[in-house]
Amino acid sequence: MLSDSSLRTNHKRLGVGHRPGPAGRSSARRDDHPDERHAGERADRGHRRRWALRLPDRPSGHVYAPGRIGRVQDAGTDEPDRERERQAVDRRADAGNRRTDRTSHRREPHPSPVGENGRLLFNFVTLVPGALSQNNGNTEIGAADGFTVNGQRPNSNNVTIDGVANIDTGNNGGNMATTNIDSVAEFKILTNAYQAEYGRAVGGQMQVVTKSGTQNFHGSGYWYGRRSAWDANSYLNKRETPEVPKPKTSRNDSGYTIGGPVMFPGFNADKKKLFFFWSQKYQRRTNPPTVHQTRVPTALERRGDFSQSVDSSGNPFPYVRDYTTGLPCSASDTRGCFQDGGVLGRIPANRLYAPGLAAMNIFPDSNFSGGSGLNFTSQVPDQAPRREDLLRMDFQPTDKWRITGRYMKDKEEILQAYGTTWAGNGSDQLPTPTLFLHPGSNYLLSAAGVLNSSTTLELSWGRAGNSLNYQLQLPQLFRSNAGVTALPLLFPSALQADYVPWFVFRGGRTGNAGQYQTDRGPFTNLNVTHDVIANVTKVWGAHSSKAGFYYQNSFKPQSIFASFNSQIDFTDNSSNPFDTGFSYANAATGVFNIYQQASKYALPEWRYHNFEWYAQDNWKPNGRLTLDYGVRFYEYTPQWDTTLQASNFLPDKFDPSAAAKLFTPVCVGGAPGAGCVRRGIDPTLIARGVAPTLANTVEERFIGRLTPGSNRFNGSFLAGNGIDDQLQSGDAFRASPRLGVAYDVTGIGEFIVRGEFGIFYDRPQGNQVFDMISNAPGVLNSSLQWGRLQELTSASSDPNPTLSLSPSAYDFKPPRVNQWNVGVQHKLVEEVILDVAYVGSKSSDLLRQVQINALPFGATFQPQNQDPTRVPSAVPGATALPNDFLRPYPGYNNIRMWDYSGYSDYKALQTAVSRRFERGFMVSGFWVWSKAQGINSTDFSAGVPNLTAEQTRHLDYSLLDFDRTHNFTVQAIYQTPRVTESRGLGLLANDWQFSGVYRWTSGRPYTVDFTIPGIGAANLTGTDGNPNARIALTCDPGKGWSGDPYKQFTNTGCFAPPQPGSKGDETPRFFARNPPLNNFDLSISKNFPVVHGLKFEIRLDMFNVLNTDQFTTVNARANFASLTDRTITNLPYDAQGNLVQRNGFGTISGVADPRRLQLVTRVTF
Repeated sequence: MLSDSSLRTNHKRLGVGHRPGPAGRSSARRDDHPDERHAGERADRGHRRRWALRLPDRPSGHVYAPGRIGRVQDAGTDEPDRERERQAVDRRADAGNRRTDRTSHRREPHPSPVGENGRLLFNFVTLVPGALSQNNGNTEIGAADGFTVNGQRPNSNNVTIDGVANIDTGNNGGNMATTNIDSVAEFKILTNAYQAEYGRAVGGQMQVVTKSGTQNFHGSGYWYGRRSAWDANSYLNKRETPEVPKPKTSRNDSGYTIGGPVMFPGFNADKKKLFFFWSQKYQRRTNPPTVHQTRVPTALERRGDFSQSVDSSGNPFPYVRDYTTGLPCSASDTRGCFQDGGVLGRIPANRLYAPGLAAMNIFPDSNFSGGSGLNFTSQVPDQAPRREDLLRMDFQPTDKWRITGRYMKDKEEILQAYGTTWAGNGSDQLPTPTLFLHPGSNYLLSAAGVLNSSTTLELSWGRAGNSLNYQLQLPQLFRSNAGVTALPLLFPSALQADYVPWFVFRGGRTGNAGQYQTDRGPFTNLNVTHDVIANVTKVWGAHSSKAGFYYQNSFKPQSIFASFNSQIDFTDNSSNPFDTGFSYANAATGVFNIYQQASKYALPEWRYHNFEWYAQDNWKPNGRLTLDYGVRFYEYTPQWDTTLQASNFLPDKFDPSAAAKLFTPVCVGGAPGAGCVRRGIDPTLIARGVAPTLANTVEERFIGRLTPGSNRFNGSFLAGNGIDDQLQSGDAFRASPRLGVAYDVTGIGEFIVRGEFGIFYDRPQGNQVFDMISNAPGVLNSSLQWGRLQELTSASSDPNPTLSLSPSAYDFKPPRVNQWNVGVQHKLVEEVILDVAYVGSKSSDLLRQVQINALPFGATFQPQNQDPTRVPSAVPGATALPNDFLRPYPGYNNIRMWDYSGYSDYKALQTAVSRRFERGFMVSGFWVWSKAQGINSTDFSAGVPNLTAEQTRHLDYSLLDFDRTHNFTVQAIYQTPRVTESRGLGLLANDWQFSGVYRWTSGRPYTVDFTIPGIGAANLTGTDGNPNARIALTCDPGKGWSGDPYKQFTNTGCFAPPQPGSKGDETPRFFARNPPLNNFDLSISKNFPVVHGLKFEIRLDMFNVLNTDQFTTVNARANFASLTDRTITNLPYDAQGNLVQRNGFGTISGVADPRRLQLVTRVTF
């Protein structure tokens, strides 16, 4: 497991310039894969804040051997020899550890690891001080953004495989290819203030080194299995009466590895030239499908007969309105209802719209009666086979040069039962077979060699990539098959793959109606990065110097997120003059509530270039002092669309004098509440004193839309047209100094003082620019309101609506982080080391989304902003003009600007104690006491606009949502001694191993929300909800968690509703905290030696072995009776103490997994 012995990375090394180190310790030179960026490191130096996890019981084929001068260490050295050398080095290093870095850890080779939950490599990160899982008690971490490191955002981590970056550049956190644990020789993480050779990101630097072949053949075969029958039931299921059964699940992960020399007649007879390593993993998992219940059209409704229809409450509703009569249609007066042949609710054939009927026929037939109007249920599992392949070849033409090639590829072809709605290819309630193609790859070609007795060189090229492609498999979701080709399109050329529109029936009287979200499919997303890396290392006197270059090119075509296949909303709306009063009847007669379509389909090609170079030196002026200093330089380009289809908005180019004009509400024919006919008028007519009439005004539905001739694109620019092709300022050049100091107080390595400082820059995630492809004027998202499809001809039928934009700030700024740590390391006894350090960072220029076109505080309260057509109200803000009239940039709706205004800080006391594996026992543990604060936790956290820097800090500076005050972790391994030499009895008594990890972690902070009937942000803050008011406190309600699952707050009477005029600062952004996590995982394994070199292992992994109920989230919304009555109406207990609302305010809403068992079998040779 993790020990505090000096880190010895046990993979391929270049032995250069061997010389004796202080205290007689050998200091061989060594190099890793390029731009893992630790070539030329001395064995007595290590990395700052580096933690290495070497996966045991897997022959790695990577060697560190002291004393190899001027030659490449053989990649094929066999494992026993390597291990003897490593252990010898570890013991020498323990005698005098004088690295400038804080404690380095590694995983010892022979004890088996603790249980591999989900067989995911990133799970091991949480065994490192400062690293925290984001998964609320679930230790399965599938990607680099599943955890935070020392207060940095989850998507600021970096991952390399043999030096090649493996990060999805879209969100900066997903994997390109996934790494099979059995293919990994070593996994390391650097956490704070690391050296100049590390770049691209500011969070954890995770480095994976794959296995290579050895001089002898080695291999393994394994199976990891799970079954729901072996597991405990969840807390939430057990509290039901009767108890809800466990969902049926199964997991089967199997695979094999093999490696060794490549030989054929006349070549490599000495097994020193060419080696291979090959692995395959197969994954078959069955996850429990969710039961889906929804509403679909009945057989009668599909024919235009609504005589037997029911509403969302299950009540009969045959009252289908015929707008041509101008008469009422209700239960009390049916004169205006369709009633063909005397049947109430039946529409005459000559009034039916055939494409609308065809649209209803794409839905499956009803199959049950579930009340509340629901009539269709389904429960279909996904089919998700997966395979992971890896081949590595190492060729050593001479003893000075090595050439490595590595192929890694994942195959994942998932048949999703319900598709994926965010990509416009699926449904959240109806079976929608969708093929999800998600392959990943990571390739490497490298050469490393010794130039002379003191100099090494490494050159590498790498390519990583993945793709996300969704393809519908349901025939009736294509227009020609569905019979809806006659449906009009505003932009026929935008249609892709003949997909049907997204038909919306949900809401209104049809309630939870089923729908297929098909407006943006098929979806295409390709992500490819190329890395070029060069490192040269020079040892001279007391110095070890290193310089290098790193280049990364990212290429990312991705489909536009827009309704290019169109979206037709048939939901009933009483304001719609053509409305029938029933969604399905609207479709049957061609009536729409809203019709939307983007003007074009776009597949932009996003690119960026990273150029980074560095120089650093490690100098030992005497036997006690070590200095490590260097500088890294960055040249970053923005990520831009090379097809020049994207657009950006520049606030400083917006001309207020040329702002668009909106149709203003006026009364025609009477005063408000006394015969007023509400209409919209061009404000220029009002300015000229023209009286409003029916002739010079427009319908009420066009109020707030743009008048003819308005400057619709004021301040918006298409790439290359009045703005740079990149839509942002040019390349960003940054210099990043790094410094580390270590001093051996005793001179024998028993008490060492260290300190490090560095400035780091991050490559921002791609999502900050991807939505610019949907911006005007490049793409127009046209929207028509209230009409009939039979009469729809073009997008110019209605006045233009205001535009919503997703721009990025023009001034491109890579996020910056200053990191530092200072600490001591003290050897307590022979094998026990204490490490204590203060770790901190300060981040600036972080990504943040700000709705820059939000209403200023109090806007809806101002007298000049009241709607003259509304009857005055005593409720503040209730009669204000529509929001679009009050925005800072008239003519636009929401403008969610990505900018670089975020900032945060982190401080922690980190204490670790470890006893490395010796005499069959290892134990280590750490306690981190920390605080992470800032104004936004993630790139997507909404920022409040129109504030000064001081106001922003006052309002939003608070705990970050990944803050954990305390994180206590202990891990241990005990390997039983050999108790008998009897072969038969030894099969049972010998070779047992017990390993476990215990974690206690503070819960994450959360926000307490509220509702007030009839009251919204316009009535409290006078805005459009950004920000809204915050719940008020009159006393201390408690910390937000307790032992009672139905009473997480000790005093709910402390909460009060905010009042009109709120500035949104009643309480801090986060002031409550979820319950802590308290988890113990245990593994028991038994090894069975079969013959020499052949071993069989069986292991039982028990996650949450004590089956502790670990509450993770709280129902945190208080429903107040009214603005003046602070009574909370959704409390779990009534006045008599009876539990009446199990899911009420302050009750538990989430629980971590109960006990889960995993059985492992493995054969190694």
